[in-house]
Amino acid sequence: MVKLEDIVGVIQGVKGRTSDIVYDLFFAEKRMVAAVVLYFSDLTGPFGGITLKTLLLGTLFTRKETKMRSLKLMDERRLAFKDKSLDEILTLHRANLEVDYEDVVSVSIRKGLLETSLEFAVQRHPVKKMDFWLERNQVAEVEGLINRVLPNKVK
Repeated sequence: MVKLEDIVGVIQGVKGRTSDIVYDLFFAEKRMVAAVVLYFSDLTGPFGGITLKTLLLGTLFTRKETKMRSLKLMDERRLAFKDKSLDEILTLHRANLEVDYEDVVSVSIRKGLLETSLEFAVQRHPVKKMDFWLERNQVAEVEGLINRVLPNKVK
């Protein structure tokens, strides 16, 4: 029987490369897995989300509907993560990704005036830098997790 990785902590609702990709970050002993809970193409129809209703009435009436669909989809994806290994979670969406801690050169949390980011500088990866955008109330928890799993690589 294969030993499953121990998950140290999970940060939910982190924005990805663009504001319309939302990840849950799973911090384990040897790697971090970013699992998509909302992807930009999830809520668009065949015409990019433009419907006759939207054309006639604008987006005012569809915003609440879109928000409800988003929350439902996020809940469904999080439910799918339960009782799965990190390797299984990685296969659930094509945009899921992992960061092996051995490949991390440095990690920094940048607190700006308008936004806060979590930045991984990595080697041996197609992307040299991976950024995630945090809510202000997530910063302390992320700092604690980073100091626990990558204490020597914090900038």
